[in-house]
Amino acid sequence: MTDFKPSLTELAVKAKKSMIMGVGGGGDVILGVPLANYLSLLGSEKIYMGGVSSQWWNPAGGSHLENFVLAPLVYDVAQMENAELWQPMLSHVNPATTFEGNRPAEAAVSEVVPWDVFIGGLSKGVVGLRDSLTEFIADQGIDLFVGADIGAHSFHDGKETSPPFTSLVSLMSLSAMIQLDCPTVYGFAGYTVDAEMEIEELDERVGRIMQAGGFLGAYGLTPKDVHDYLKACEAFPDPIEPMVARAAQGDLGLTQVPVISPWGRRAYITPLAAIYLFLDPKIMVEAVSTCVKELMDTTSIEEAESIYYEKVGLFPETWTPRVINYVGQRGSRKLHRE
Repeated sequence: MTDFKPSLTELAVKAKKSMIMGVGGGGDVILGVPLANYLSLLGSEKIYMGGVSSQWWNPAGGSHLENFVLAPLVYDVAQMENAELWQPMLSHVNPATTFEGNRPAEAAVSEVVPWDVFIGGLSKGVVGLRDSLTEFIADQGIDLFVGADIGAHSFHDGKETSPPFTSLVSLMSLSAMIQLDCPTVYGFAGYTVDAEMEIEELDERVGRIMQAGGFLGAYGLTPKDVHDYLKACEAFPDPIEPMVARAAQGDLGLTQVPVISPWGRRAYITPLAAIYLFLDPKIMVEAVSTCVKELMDTTSIEEAESIYYEKVGLFPETWTPRVINYVGQRGSRKLHRE
């Protein structure tokens, strides 16, 4: 009898307690909403949903029209206010949770979902996140862990036509995931909506993982998922996350997405953007995202940044200047002309 690798669906049917973590920070927690709906339908009686401690906050205040935030802030979950620390690098959040006056995406989304919402900390590197997740999974008897991601930024292998822009946080999360002691699946939606990779290149990377036996099924958004997803997007506005639900509503084709620079980048949105593809994260790392291994033993965000830059050869998004001030730039040009 052939020994098949179990799909996400087969794993979920057996899971009574599940954990879903948005791996890229920002609004990636929103990607967990349809997955939590799906796991609930399949029988999960307890679901924990969350993300990691990386947010694209505007440190100077002001509107998005005045400032374009270029880099995320990785913060210490133990320093949040109105939150319950489950583990040193894992915190239970609610709508009142803040960090230095800013409300994380996870706290905002917790106001509109029925599940316990958490934030996993990255400030102590991959080791800190891994150890806290491992302890929590053992204590709570978690049967299934799903990492949720958007777009292409976890699939870089160093051979792209253009370098990745926002991969460090996702690769750190993926590095922690492959070291967990329970069934673990990587699920991503929004195929190329982040404009981090050409669609032909992403096809090649995903195909390589499939050829290695790492494809674990797929799931398409239902009408209820679209409704719940957009409700979460209203709770925490994000320029990229809504595109998954909009794709399910037929908003397809070439579009300019507001990422990476004030001018944005062009992306081609297909119906596949509304479908989650599930992959074996260990095979994904072996076949494509090989630089994940370099980050496995990091014990601080600073160490992860240095390794990412010096050994992997990529510039970490966390080193980018945080803000471009449009008003200031326009004023400077005017004064220069005068």
